Amino acid sequence: MNDLLAKKYAKAILSRNDSDEFYVFLSSVNLAFSLPKFRELLASYEIKKDKKLDLILSFFSDLKPSFVNFFKILSQNSRLFLIPLILDELRKQKSLKEQIYTGTILSKEDVDSSKIFELERALSKKFSVNIKLESKKSNNDGLKISLDELGYEISFSMKSLQMKMSDYILKTL
Repeated sequence: MNDLLAKKYAKAILSRNDSDEFYVFLSSVNLAFSLPKFRELLASYEIKKDKKLDLILSFFSDLKPSFVNFFKILSQNSRLFLIPLILDELRKQKSLKEQIYTGTILSKEDVDSSKIFELERALSKKFSVNIKLESKKSNNDGLKISLDELGYEISFSMKSLQMKMSDYILKTL
């Protein structure tokens, strides 16, 4: 349900001429959602909607009336919590429009930016689209590249490679 609402808001934003500005403002607000206290505050029924709106508007020194109205609509409908979902949907729609697909690299260690660039270039060539990769840390021993929008996932694990090599060696003996 929340995804459908986020898609509707994102669609409305993308139809505007200033959709890139909306994206920037929502990105800056989205940073606050990483704080558990902030999410609790927005979810609280004890705090009035006006105060929640004032808190979000206090993040900015100068806002256009259209941005203020957008945040007012979200606040009045108790949908401020949708901001991260709206931003995510905007990111997806913007990528589709510009033919830039995003993906993630999951690994135990940080991946060097030159390696990320090489992977982006190779995958872009393979799929004939522009691909932007983001590196994230995980507990996996190997490397996993996931392009959700293209339905592509590849993983490489040292353990599985060692097992396959040992199986191959045993078969040849």
